[in-house]
Amino acid sequence: MGIFWRKGFEGTSLSDLEQATGLGRQSLYGAFGDKQSLFKQAVEFYFAHVLKPNFVDVLDAPGSARANLERLFKAWEDYACSPGFQGCLVGNAVTDLRSTDTELTELLQRKWKLMEDALTRALRRAVADGEVGATLHPRETATTLLVLGQGLAAAARLSRERSYLRTILDSARKLLD
Repeated sequence: MGIFWRKGFEGTSLSDLEQATGLGRQSLYGAFGDKQSLFKQAVEFYFAHVLKPNFVDVLDAPGSARANLERLFKAWEDYACSPGFQGCLVGNAVTDLRSTDTELTELLQRKWKLMEDALTRALRRAVADGEVGATLHPRETATTLLVLGQGLAAAARLSRERSYLRTILDSARKLLD
């Protein structure tokens, strides 16, 4: 997962995978199938162990939906400012992916939609509880927030300066009012 996260699907060679896993080419194919199958398994693992607990579960937690959104924004800021930050594996893969790879495109679309759905649920709760603007459109705002989050990851590659990244997140917060 780490090598795909750092280098992307296209940028990861079989030699990279051999080195990262400690397996030879035949063992790699025997254990995981082809590179595409290994990447799909890496995305599934990433979603289950990174995005679900640190994104979906945060947004779906009981209590104030607005507070949950703020926890997510704070986590995004902290991650983006950290020295080892590499962005989001799903977001990185979306920008790296060739549009002709239908199978991987569909996998990434499903993961992206799960993130949008979590944001939408939180925003619907926040609207219902009067924690955000009453005219806010949850699905549209969820899509915009997700794109802003991925843009934050790209911006963090240029600068890890907290004030710079916080400005981006402050713009995201304004969408909620």
